[in-house]
Amino acid sequence: MNTLNTLRCVFSLMGMMGLAGLLAACGSEGAPSVSASGSGSGSASASGTITGFGSVFVNGKKFETSGSSFTVDGQSGSQSDLKVGMTVTVNGSFNGNQRSASTVRQKDAVEGLVQSVAADGVSLVVMGQTVFIDNTTLIDDNIPGRNIQNLVAGTDTVEVNGHIRQNGIIQATFIEKKLVGVTPEVRGFVNNHASGSATFRIGTLTVSYSGADISDMPVPNGSNWDGRFVEVKGTTFASATTTIIATRVEPENQGLSNAIDEFEVEGFVTQAGPPNGNVIDFTIETIPVRTTASTEFRGGTVDEIVVGAKMSAEGRFDGSTLIAKHVKFQESIRLEGDIETIGTNAIRIKGLPNVDVKVNSQTEFKNTSLSSLSSGNHIRVRGRVSNANSVIVTRIELRSADDDVDLQGPVQSITGDDVQILSLSVDTSTISNDNFEGLNGQVIGRAAFFNTVKVGTLVKIHGRLVAGSVQWREAELED
Repeated sequence: MNTLNTLRCVFSLMGMMGLAGLLAACGSEGAPSVSASGSGSGSASASGTITGFGSVFVNGKKFETSGSSFTVDGQSGSQSDLKVGMTVTVNGSFNGNQRSASTVRQKDAVEGLVQSVAADGVSLVVMGQTVFIDNTTLIDDNIPGRNIQNLVAGTDTVEVNGHIRQNGIIQATFIEKKLVGVTPEVRGFVNNHASGSATFRIGTLTVSYSGADISDMPVPNGSNWDGRFVEVKGTTFASATTTIIATRVEPENQGLSNAIDEFEVEGFVTQAGPPNGNVIDFTIETIPVRTTASTEFRGGTVDEIVVGAKMSAEGRFDGSTLIAKHVKFQESIRLEGDIETIGTNAIRIKGLPNVDVKVNSQTEFKNTSLSSLSSGNHIRVRGRVSNANSVIVTRIELRSADDDVDLQGPVQSITGDDVQILSLSVDTSTISNDNFEGLNGQVIGRAAFFNTVKVGTLVKIHGRLVAGSVQWREAELED
Protein backbone atom coordinates (compact mmCIF):
# COMPACT_ATOMS: atom_id res chain seq x y z
CA MET A 1 0.00 0.00 0.00
CA ASN A 2 1.46 3.39 -0.94
CA THR A 3 1.80 6.29 1.51
CA LEU A 4 -1.26 8.14 0.22
CA ASN A 5 -3.52 5.11 0.57
CA THR A 6 -2.06 4.33 3.99
CA LEU A 7 -2.90 7.82 5.21
CA ARG A 8 -6.38 7.52 3.72
CA CYS A 9 -6.94 4.43 5.86
CA VAL A 10 -5.59 6.28 8.88
CA PHE A 11 -7.92 9.23 8.33
CA SER A 12 -10.93 6.93 7.86
CA LEU A 13 -9.99 5.03 11.01
CA MET A 14 -9.71 8.28 12.95
CA GLY A 15 -13.26 9.15 12.07
CA MET A 16 -14.56 5.77 13.26
CA MET A 17 -12.58 5.79 16.48
CA GLY A 18 -13.09 9.35 17.63
CA LEU A 19 -16.10 11.57 17.84
CA ALA A 20 -18.84 11.53 15.27
CA GLY A 21 -17.64 12.10 11.71
CA LEU A 22 -16.83 15.68 10.85
CA LEU A 23 -19.86 16.07 8.65
CA ALA A 24 -22.01 13.15 9.71
CA ALA A 25 -24.84 15.49 10.59
CA CYS A 26 -25.40 16.33 6.95
CA GLY A 27 -24.67 12.97 5.33
CA SER A 28 -27.04 11.37 2.85
CA GLU A 29 -27.34 7.82 1.64
CA GLY A 30 -27.72 6.50 -1.87
CA ALA A 31 -27.46 8.47 -5.09
CA PRO A 32 -27.03 12.22 -4.80
CA SER A 33 -30.14 14.29 -5.26
CA VAL A 34 -28.20 16.98 -7.14
CA SER A 35 -24.83 17.88 -8.52
CA ALA A 36 -22.50 20.28 -6.71
CA SER A 37 -23.66 23.11 -8.95
CA GLY A 38 -26.13 24.53 -6.45
CA SER A 39 -29.31 23.42 -8.26
CA GLY A 40 -31.84 21.14 -6.58
CA SER A 41 -31.41 20.32 -2.91
CA GLY A 42 -29.33 18.10 -0.68
CA SER A 43 -26.77 17.97 2.09
CA ALA A 44 -24.03 20.59 2.22
CA SER A 45 -20.83 21.15 4.18
CA ALA A 46 -17.88 23.48 4.06
CA SER A 47 -14.59 23.54 5.93
CA GLY A 48 -12.51 26.69 5.81
CA THR A 49 -12.29 30.31 6.86
CA ILE A 50 -15.02 32.71 7.95
CA THR A 51 -15.04 35.49 5.35
CA GLY A 52 -18.04 37.48 6.53
CA PHE A 53 -21.24 37.70 8.55
CA GLY A 54 -24.92 38.44 8.00
CA SER A 55 -25.43 34.74 8.67
CA VAL A 56 -21.99 33.10 8.20
CA PHE A 57 -19.87 33.15 5.06
CA VAL A 58 -17.33 30.32 4.78
CA ASN A 59 -14.87 30.45 1.88
CA GLY A 60 -17.16 33.13 0.44
CA LYS A 61 -20.33 31.01 0.58
CA LYS A 62 -23.29 32.13 2.67
CA PHE A 63 -24.91 29.78 5.18
CA GLU A 64 -28.10 30.90 6.95
CA THR A 65 -27.70 30.38 10.70
CA SER A 66 -31.09 31.27 12.18
CA GLY A 67 -31.53 27.73 13.56
CA SER A 68 -27.89 26.75 13.95
CA SER A 69 -26.02 25.47 16.98
CA PHE A 70 -22.49 26.74 17.57
CA THR A 71 -19.44 25.11 19.14
CA VAL A 72 -16.53 27.46 19.80
CA ASP A 73 -13.24 25.99 21.00
CA GLY A 74 -15.02 22.87 22.24
CA GLN A 75 -17.71 24.74 24.18
CA SER A 76 -21.30 25.63 23.35
CA GLY A 77 -21.38 29.18 22.00
CA SER A 78 -23.11 31.60 19.67
CA GLN A 79 -22.45 33.39 16.42
CA SER A 80 -21.28 36.45 18.36
CA ASP A 81 -18.29 34.40 19.60
CA LEU A 82 -16.98 34.04 16.04
CA LYS A 83 -14.76 36.46 14.14
CA VAL A 84 -13.74 36.85 10.51
CA GLY A 85 -10.64 34.75 9.89
CA MET A 86 -11.55 31.94 12.27
CA THR A 87 -11.60 28.44 10.80
CA VAL A 88 -14.85 26.50 11.01
CA THR A 89 -16.69 23.48 9.73
CA VAL A 90 -20.32 24.02 8.74
CA ASN A 91 -22.81 21.17 8.33
CA GLY A 92 -26.23 21.66 6.82
CA SER A 93 -28.20 21.57 3.60
CA PHE A 94 -28.92 23.54 0.46
CA ASN A 95 -31.98 24.22 -1.64
CA GLY A 96 -31.18 25.87 -4.94
CA ASN A 97 -28.72 28.65 -4.16
CA GLN A 98 -29.74 28.89 -0.49
CA ARG A 99 -27.60 27.16 2.13
CA SER A 100 -28.58 26.60 5.76
CA ALA A 101 -26.28 25.51 8.58
CA SER A 102 -27.45 23.10 11.24
CA THR A 103 -24.11 23.18 13.08
CA VAL A 104 -21.11 25.51 13.03
CA ARG A 105 -17.95 24.30 14.76
CA GLN A 106 -14.82 26.38 15.37
CA LYS A 107 -11.48 25.06 16.62
CA ASP A 108 -8.11 26.67 17.23
CA ALA A 109 -5.00 25.25 15.61
CA VAL A 110 -2.95 26.04 18.71
CA GLU A 111 -3.46 27.86 22.00
CA GLY A 112 -0.37 28.46 24.06
CA LEU A 113 2.70 30.45 24.97
CA VAL A 114 4.54 32.56 22.41
CA GLN A 115 8.12 31.27 22.46
CA SER A 116 9.60 33.55 19.80
CA VAL A 117 8.68 36.12 17.15
CA ALA A 118 10.69 36.46 13.93
CA ALA A 119 12.45 39.77 13.43
CA ASP A 120 10.81 40.20 10.00
CA GLY A 121 7.33 39.74 11.49
CA VAL A 122 6.28 36.93 9.15
CA SER A 123 6.35 34.06 11.65
CA LEU A 124 6.29 33.16 15.32
CA VAL A 125 6.64 29.98 17.38
CA VAL A 126 3.75 29.06 19.64
CA MET A 127 4.19 26.00 21.85
CA GLY A 128 6.51 24.31 19.38
CA GLN A 129 4.42 25.16 16.31
CA THR A 130 5.77 27.44 13.58
CA VAL A 131 3.02 29.92 12.69
CA PHE A 132 3.36 31.74 9.38
CA ILE A 133 1.78 35.14 8.70
CA ASP A 134 0.85 36.61 5.32
CA ASN A 135 -1.31 39.42 4.02
CA THR A 136 -4.50 37.38 4.53
CA THR A 137 -3.85 36.78 8.25
CA LEU A 138 -6.19 38.81 10.45
CA ILE A 139 -4.72 39.97 13.76
CA ASP A 140 -7.12 40.89 16.55
CA ASP A 141 -7.08 44.39 17.98
CA ASN A 142 -6.20 43.01 21.43
CA ILE A 143 -2.65 42.68 20.07
CA PRO A 144 -1.13 46.20 20.11
CA GLY A 145 -1.00 47.72 16.66
CA ARG A 146 -2.33 44.43 15.28
CA ASN A 147 1.33 43.55 14.86
CA ILE A 148 2.76 40.26 16.10
CA GLN A 149 6.09 41.97 16.78
CA ASN A 150 4.35 43.60 19.75
CA LEU A 151 3.83 40.20 21.37
CA VAL A 152 6.16 39.42 24.27
CA ALA A 153 7.87 36.04 23.88
CA GLY A 154 7.83 34.00 27.07
CA THR A 155 4.94 36.02 28.51
CA ASP A 156 2.04 36.35 26.06
CA THR A 157 -0.34 33.55 25.18
CA VAL A 158 -2.25 33.47 21.90
CA GLU A 159 -4.97 31.55 20.12
CA VAL A 160 -4.22 30.81 16.48
CA ASN A 161 -6.78 29.78 13.87
CA GLY A 162 -5.37 28.55 10.60
CA HIS A 163 -4.61 25.78 8.16
CA ILE A 164 -2.57 22.95 9.66
CA ARG A 165 0.24 21.38 7.70
CA GLN A 166 2.65 18.58 8.51
CA ASN A 167 5.70 19.03 10.75
CA GLY A 168 4.02 21.51 13.10
CA ILE A 169 3.44 24.22 10.48
CA ILE A 170 0.37 26.46 10.69
CA GLN A 171 -0.62 29.09 8.15
CA ALA A 172 -2.47 31.55 10.36
CA THR A 173 -5.81 33.02 9.30
CA PHE A 174 -6.58 34.69 12.67
CA ILE A 175 -4.50 35.42 15.78
CA GLU A 176 -5.66 36.90 19.07
CA LYS A 177 -4.08 37.27 22.48
CA LYS A 178 -5.52 34.95 25.12
CA LEU A 179 -5.98 37.01 28.26
CA VAL A 180 -7.72 34.60 30.67
CA GLY A 181 -8.61 30.92 30.92
CA VAL A 182 -5.62 29.60 29.02
CA THR A 183 -5.81 25.88 28.17
CA PRO A 184 -2.68 24.68 26.36
CA GLU A 185 -3.91 22.78 23.32
CA VAL A 186 -2.74 21.91 19.83
CA ARG A 187 -3.91 20.02 16.76
CA GLY A 188 -1.57 18.40 14.29
CA PHE A 189 0.11 15.34 12.83
CA VAL A 190 1.89 12.92 15.16
CA ASN A 191 5.51 12.00 14.61
CA ASN A 192 8.18 10.21 16.66
CA HIS A 193 5.62 8.28 18.69
CA ALA A 194 7.30 6.14 21.35
CA SER A 195 4.85 4.05 23.34
CA GLY A 196 7.56 2.98 25.80
CA SER A 197 8.05 6.54 27.04
CA ALA A 198 4.43 7.55 26.34
CA THR A 199 5.54 10.50 24.20
CA PHE A 200 5.21 11.83 20.68
CA ARG A 201 5.89 15.08 18.89
CA ILE A 202 3.86 17.63 16.93
CA GLY A 203 6.35 19.93 15.29
CA THR A 204 9.02 20.54 17.94
CA LEU A 205 6.51 20.08 20.76
CA THR A 206 6.97 16.96 22.87
CA VAL A 207 3.68 15.55 24.17
CA SER A 208 3.85 13.46 27.34
CA TYR A 209 0.64 11.44 27.66
CA SER A 210 1.39 8.96 30.46
CA GLY A 211 -1.40 10.39 32.63
CA ALA A 212 -3.74 11.45 29.84
CA ASP A 213 -7.10 10.12 28.74
CA ILE A 214 -6.31 8.26 25.50
CA SER A 215 -9.44 6.11 25.47
CA ASP A 216 -10.37 7.14 21.92
CA MET A 217 -6.89 6.40 20.55
CA PRO A 218 -5.61 3.00 19.39
CA VAL A 219 -3.72 1.05 22.06
CA PRO A 220 -0.16 2.48 21.96
CA ASN A 221 2.28 0.10 20.32
CA GLY A 222 5.69 1.32 19.24
CA SER A 223 5.19 4.15 16.77
CA ASN A 224 1.67 3.21 15.68
CA TRP A 225 0.28 6.73 16.14
CA ASP A 226 2.68 8.30 13.66
CA GLY A 227 0.87 10.16 10.88
CA ARG A 228 -2.40 10.45 12.79
CA PHE A 229 -4.09 13.80 13.12
CA VAL A 230 -4.87 14.45 16.77
CA GLU A 231 -5.99 17.07 19.25
CA VAL A 232 -4.02 17.44 22.47
CA LYS A 233 -5.16 19.27 25.60
CA GLY A 234 -3.06 19.78 28.71
CA THR A 235 -2.60 21.75 31.88
CA THR A 236 1.16 22.36 31.92
CA PHE A 237 3.54 23.56 29.22
CA ALA A 238 7.27 23.74 29.94
CA SER A 239 8.81 26.24 27.55
CA ALA A 240 12.40 25.31 28.46
CA THR A 241 11.90 21.78 27.07
CA THR A 242 8.94 22.58 24.75
CA THR A 243 6.89 19.85 26.46
CA ILE A 244 3.20 19.67 27.24
CA ILE A 245 1.81 17.38 29.94
CA ALA A 246 -1.32 16.13 28.22
CA THR A 247 -4.62 15.50 29.96
CA ARG A 248 -6.34 14.21 26.84
CA VAL A 249 -5.27 12.99 23.40
CA GLU A 250 -7.96 12.19 20.86
CA PRO A 251 -8.16 11.61 17.13
CA GLU A 252 -9.31 14.75 15.38
CA ASN A 253 -12.70 13.85 13.96
CA GLN A 254 -12.16 14.66 10.33
CA GLY A 255 -12.76 11.14 9.09
CA LEU A 256 -15.92 11.09 6.93
CA SER A 257 -18.32 8.23 6.52
CA ASN A 258 -21.54 9.59 4.97
CA ALA A 259 -22.10 10.86 1.47
CA ILE A 260 -22.47 14.64 1.12
CA ASP A 261 -24.00 16.20 -1.97
CA GLU A 262 -22.12 19.50 -1.87
CA PHE A 263 -18.85 19.70 0.03
CA GLU A 264 -16.04 22.25 -0.06
CA VAL A 265 -12.71 22.09 1.74
CA GLU A 266 -9.93 24.67 1.84
CA GLY A 267 -6.40 24.18 3.12
CA PHE A 268 -2.94 22.91 2.29
CA VAL A 269 -2.12 19.75 0.36
CA THR A 270 -0.56 17.25 2.78
CA GLN A 271 -0.29 14.27 0.38
CA ALA A 272 -0.26 14.07 -3.42
CA GLY A 273 0.04 11.14 -5.77
CA PRO A 274 1.26 11.25 -9.38
CA PRO A 275 -1.13 12.76 -11.96
CA ASN A 276 -2.53 10.67 -14.80
CA GLY A 277 -3.79 13.18 -17.33
CA ASN A 278 -6.10 15.42 -15.31
CA VAL A 279 -6.73 12.71 -12.71
CA ILE A 280 -4.90 12.86 -9.39
CA ASP A 281 -5.48 11.68 -5.83
CA PHE A 282 -4.40 14.10 -3.14
CA THR A 283 -5.29 15.19 0.38
CA ILE A 284 -6.22 18.65 1.65
CA GLU A 285 -5.31 18.58 5.35
CA THR A 286 -7.05 15.25 6.13
CA ILE A 287 -9.68 15.14 3.37
CA PRO A 288 -8.98 12.77 0.42
CA VAL A 289 -9.70 14.43 -2.94
CA ARG A 290 -9.80 12.98 -6.45
CA THR A 291 -10.03 14.87 -9.73
CA THR A 292 -11.56 13.42 -12.88
CA ALA A 293 -11.28 14.12 -16.59
CA SER A 294 -14.12 16.66 -16.22
CA THR A 295 -12.74 18.50 -13.17
CA GLU A 296 -12.25 22.23 -13.77
CA PHE A 297 -8.85 23.59 -12.69
CA ARG A 298 -8.85 27.26 -11.66
CA GLY A 299 -5.61 29.17 -11.37
CA GLY A 300 -3.27 26.24 -12.00
CA THR A 301 -2.72 22.85 -13.61
CA VAL A 302 -2.77 19.29 -12.33
CA ASP A 303 1.04 19.06 -12.12
CA GLU A 304 1.01 21.96 -9.65
CA ILE A 305 -0.95 19.93 -7.09
CA VAL A 306 1.96 19.21 -4.77
CA VAL A 307 2.49 18.94 -1.03
CA GLY A 308 2.36 22.44 0.43
CA ALA A 309 0.10 23.99 -2.22
CA LYS A 310 -2.85 25.94 -0.80
CA MET A 311 -6.06 24.90 -2.54
CA SER A 312 -9.78 24.49 -2.29
CA ALA A 313 -11.86 21.71 -3.78
CA GLU A 314 -15.60 21.41 -4.23
CA GLY A 315 -17.71 18.49 -5.29
CA ARG A 316 -19.53 15.48 -3.91
CA PHE A 317 -18.16 13.42 -1.05
CA ASP A 318 -18.90 9.77 -1.84
CA GLY A 319 -18.33 8.43 1.68
CA SER A 320 -14.54 8.17 1.43
CA THR A 321 -13.30 10.75 -1.10
CA LEU A 322 -14.26 14.19 -2.34
CA ILE A 323 -14.83 13.85 -6.09
CA ALA A 324 -13.92 17.32 -7.26
CA LYS A 325 -16.13 19.26 -9.63
CA HIS A 326 -13.54 22.00 -9.53
CA VAL A 327 -10.31 22.77 -7.71
CA LYS A 328 -8.86 26.21 -7.15
CA PHE A 329 -5.30 27.25 -6.39
CA GLN A 330 -5.33 29.81 -3.58
CA GLU A 331 -1.77 31.02 -4.12
CA SER A 332 -2.46 33.88 -6.49
CA ILE A 333 1.11 34.93 -7.33
CA ARG A 334 2.82 33.49 -10.39
CA LEU A 335 6.10 34.92 -11.65
CA GLU A 336 8.47 33.86 -14.41
CA GLY A 337 11.78 35.21 -15.59
CA ASP A 338 15.55 35.12 -15.24
CA ILE A 339 17.18 35.41 -11.83
CA GLU A 340 18.88 38.76 -11.41
CA THR A 341 20.19 38.33 -7.86
CA ILE A 342 19.97 35.55 -5.31
CA GLY A 343 20.64 35.60 -1.57
CA THR A 344 20.24 33.24 1.36
CA ASN A 345 16.45 33.52 1.35
CA ALA A 346 15.50 36.05 -1.33
CA ILE A 347 15.54 36.28 -5.12
CA ARG A 348 15.08 39.15 -7.56
CA ILE A 349 13.87 38.53 -11.13
CA LYS A 350 15.02 40.56 -14.12
CA GLY A 351 12.30 42.87 -15.38
CA LEU A 352 10.43 42.79 -12.06
CA PRO A 353 12.38 45.40 -10.07
CA ASN A 354 11.86 45.67 -6.32
CA VAL A 355 9.68 42.55 -6.17
CA ASP A 356 11.08 40.48 -3.30
CA VAL A 357 10.76 36.72 -3.83
CA LYS A 358 11.17 35.17 -0.37
CA VAL A 359 12.11 31.54 0.16
CA ASN A 360 11.54 29.66 3.44
CA SER A 361 11.80 26.13 4.79
CA GLN A 362 8.45 25.20 3.23
CA THR A 363 9.39 26.19 -0.34
CA GLU A 364 9.36 23.27 -2.77
CA PHE A 365 11.98 23.14 -5.52
CA LYS A 366 11.37 21.34 -8.82
CA ASN A 367 14.36 20.35 -10.97
CA THR A 368 16.69 22.32 -8.70
CA SER A 369 17.55 23.43 -5.18
CA LEU A 370 18.22 26.86 -3.70
CA SER A 371 21.96 26.18 -3.55
CA SER A 372 21.98 25.12 -7.21
CA LEU A 373 20.31 28.26 -8.54
CA SER A 374 22.38 31.11 -9.91
CA SER A 375 21.99 34.43 -11.66
CA GLY A 376 20.64 33.99 -15.19
CA ASN A 377 18.66 30.82 -14.45
CA HIS A 378 15.10 30.94 -15.81
CA ILE A 379 12.55 30.11 -13.13
CA ARG A 380 8.80 29.88 -12.61
CA VAL A 381 7.51 30.86 -9.16
CA ARG A 382 4.23 30.24 -7.37
CA GLY A 383 3.46 31.90 -4.05
CA ARG A 384 1.26 34.20 -2.05
CA VAL A 385 1.44 37.89 -1.18
CA SER A 386 3.44 38.73 1.94
CA ASN A 387 3.18 42.53 1.71
CA ALA A 388 2.93 45.21 -0.95
CA ASN A 389 6.02 44.14 -2.91
CA SER A 390 7.00 40.72 -1.56
CA VAL A 391 6.01 37.13 -2.19
CA ILE A 392 6.26 34.09 0.07
CA VAL A 393 7.29 31.35 -2.35
CA THR A 394 5.70 27.93 -2.15
CA ARG A 395 7.28 26.50 -5.30
CA ILE A 396 10.18 27.29 -7.62
CA GLU A 397 10.65 25.41 -10.88
CA LEU A 398 13.82 25.63 -12.93
CA ARG A 399 12.95 26.06 -16.63
CA SER A 400 14.99 25.98 -19.79
CA ALA A 401 16.42 29.30 -21.02
CA ASP A 402 13.77 31.73 -22.25
CA ASP A 403 13.06 35.45 -22.48
CA ASP A 404 9.49 35.19 -21.13
CA VAL A 405 8.52 37.39 -18.19
CA ASP A 406 5.24 36.81 -16.33
CA LEU A 407 3.67 38.85 -13.55
CA GLN A 408 0.45 37.57 -11.98
CA GLY A 409 -1.19 38.90 -8.84
CA PRO A 410 -4.03 40.99 -7.41
CA VAL A 411 -4.25 44.50 -8.84
CA GLN A 412 -3.27 47.17 -6.30
CA SER A 413 -4.19 50.27 -8.32
CA ILE A 414 -5.19 51.43 -11.81
CA THR A 415 -4.14 54.76 -13.30
CA GLY A 416 -4.97 55.23 -16.95
CA ASP A 417 -3.24 52.40 -18.82
CA ASP A 418 -1.00 51.60 -15.83
CA VAL A 419 -1.83 48.56 -13.70
CA GLN A 420 0.06 48.09 -10.42
CA ILE A 421 0.82 44.57 -9.11
CA LEU A 422 3.27 43.93 -6.25
CA SER A 423 4.09 47.66 -6.29
CA LEU A 424 5.28 47.32 -9.89
CA SER A 425 3.52 49.65 -12.32
CA VAL A 426 2.97 48.08 -15.75
CA ASP A 427 2.22 50.31 -18.72
CA THR A 428 -0.27 48.36 -20.83
CA SER A 429 -0.40 50.95 -23.63
CA THR A 430 2.09 48.82 -25.59
CA ILE A 431 -0.31 45.84 -25.57
CA SER A 432 -2.41 45.54 -28.73
CA ASN A 433 -6.21 45.46 -28.44
CA ASP A 434 -6.48 41.81 -29.45
CA ASN A 435 -4.09 40.73 -26.68
CA PHE A 436 -6.44 41.59 -23.81
CA GLU A 437 -8.14 38.37 -22.71
CA GLY A 438 -10.96 37.41 -20.37
CA LEU A 439 -11.28 34.55 -17.89
CA ASN A 440 -11.59 31.81 -20.49
CA GLY A 441 -8.79 33.06 -22.74
CA GLN A 442 -11.19 34.77 -25.15
CA VAL A 443 -10.20 38.12 -26.63
CA ILE A 444 -12.20 40.92 -24.97
CA GLY A 445 -10.20 44.01 -25.96
CA ARG A 446 -8.77 46.87 -23.95
CA ALA A 447 -12.06 48.62 -23.11
CA ALA A 448 -13.78 45.50 -21.75
CA PHE A 449 -10.63 44.56 -19.84
CA PHE A 450 -10.44 47.90 -18.02
CA ASN A 451 -14.20 47.93 -17.44
CA THR A 452 -13.76 44.64 -15.56
CA VAL A 453 -10.52 45.20 -13.67
CA LYS A 454 -10.77 46.63 -10.16
CA VAL A 455 -8.48 46.73 -7.15
CA GLY A 456 -8.11 43.11 -6.05
CA THR A 457 -8.83 41.59 -9.47
CA LEU A 458 -6.38 38.80 -10.32
CA VAL A 459 -4.49 39.68 -13.51
CA LYS A 460 -1.65 38.02 -15.42
CA ILE A 461 0.58 40.17 -17.64
CA HIS A 462 3.02 38.53 -20.05
CA GLY A 463 6.03 40.07 -21.74
CA ARG A 464 9.49 39.44 -23.12
CA LEU A 465 12.85 40.61 -21.84
CA VAL A 466 14.59 42.61 -24.55
CA ALA A 467 17.92 44.34 -23.90
CA GLY A 468 17.33 44.31 -20.17
CA SER A 469 13.80 45.72 -20.17
CA VAL A 470 10.38 44.10 -20.50
CA GLN A 471 8.14 44.62 -23.51
CA TRP A 472 4.65 43.82 -22.19
CA ARG A 473 2.55 42.00 -24.80
CA GLU A 474 -0.50 40.34 -23.23
CA ALA A 475 -2.90 40.97 -20.31
CA GLU A 476 -5.34 38.34 -19.08
CA LEU A 477 -7.98 38.11 -16.36
CA GLU A 478 -7.49 35.15 -14.01
CA ASP A 479 -9.95 33.38 -11.73
